[in-house]
Amino acid sequence: MFATTLNRTLRHAVLAALLAGSSSLALAGPLSYHVEIDTSQFSGAGFLDFAFIAGNSPAPGASAVLSNFSGAFGALASQEGNVSGSVPGTLTFGNSGAYNDWFHNVTLGGKFAFNVVFGGCFLNTAGNAGTTFGVGLLDASAGSYLGNVNGNLVQFELTPVNGGLPASIAGSTYASIASISAVPEASEWMMLTGGLALIGFALRRRQRLPAA
Repeated sequence: MFATTLNRTLRHAVLAALLAGSSSLALAGPLSYHVEIDTSQFSGAGFLDFAFIAGNSPAPGASAVLSNFSGAFGALASQEGNVSGSVPGTLTFGNSGAYNDWFHNVTLGGKFAFNVVFGGCFLNTAGNAGTTFGVGLLDASAGSYLGNVNGNLVQFELTPVNGGLPASIAGSTYASIASISAVPEASEWMMLTGGLALIGFALRRRQRLPAA
């Protein structure tokens, strides 16, 4: 009886720790996002403009890694600053350059999507300046924005640690044709899976135990 009670207590303690870990990760805010842009109301050629720009003051280091591209991407039009990679494939942006930009030809009329993962020392380094990641859609002349005449369809503000405030990532959309959704980290999936497995194990053991 004592051993059974001890085992049950240990399982409950481990489960509580896993769930507590999951909660703390959720409160810290996700680092990974899925972005979709629906251009079905447009047609012809256009451009998607990906930019990663630090604030006016020296900003703590930050990065944005884009992957899992889908949509009718054409050839690269131009790139500038601290950005490397390929589409489709992976793009890696840094914020060390004054202007870090990837300008890509697209064929309008369908959906475009990608995942973005943010990282860098801004997550644990104090600073007064953040970094902005934005995506804009332009027409074939590259002279007019589509969906949002003022600029970006999607924008993320990366704010470093500031005083007692933790670092944060705030995503916004500026048109109905764009959407953002959080992508769970692998560690979060592992914690959730582990917690569910422990719950199932505890329930099976309870069913097997003889009635007192």
